[in-house]
Amino acid sequence: MSNILIAYATSEGQTAKISKVLSQQLQSSGHRVELIELESHHPGLDVQRFDAVIVAASVHAGRHQKSAVRFATHHAEALRSKTTALVSVGLAVVATEEAGRQRADEQVSAFLEQVGWQPDLIEKLGGAFRYSQFSKFKRWLFRLSQRLFRKDLDRQGWPDLTADNELTDWAELRRFGNEFAARL
Repeated sequence: MSNILIAYATSEGQTAKISKVLSQQLQSSGHRVELIELESHHPGLDVQRFDAVIVAASVHAGRHQKSAVRFATHHAEALRSKTTALVSVGLAVVATEEAGRQRADEQVSAFLEQVGWQPDLIEKLGGAFRYSQFSKFKRWLFRLSQRLFRKDLDRQGWPDLTADNELTDWAELRRFGNEFAARL
């Protein structure tokens, strides 16, 4: 079986949760999986010792996290020589309106162009936002957005922004894990 690296960047924990679920799925298929949180990653990591690499990164303010950009840029040559995937985690992907889904596609394209890498598979998943854990300022900002843009948010299929929401499609993640494993 294959030796797989899942390198992830997370801010609020949802990408870590997704990466751990994916790791468990791949391990149950007989693969060896190493999880690395990219904020603590150092450039001395030998990516060549892995048969396959999955980079998972959340999107904030329209961009993938800097630690994921640094990792993919630094290891782009090694990534190009392996079976690889990008798991992009954000809120735009869950919009029911085409413009929202197109925004998610543009975010992925911008990331890949910036780092010079084209993975074998790309998976875009909804993330989560935990309103109950936000600072007072961030709560105020979300309440204001809810009031100002409710009609647009409803039309685009957004949930209540003043409640905790987990928007990850776990069945889709399992499907992706199976597809990735089949390529090894």
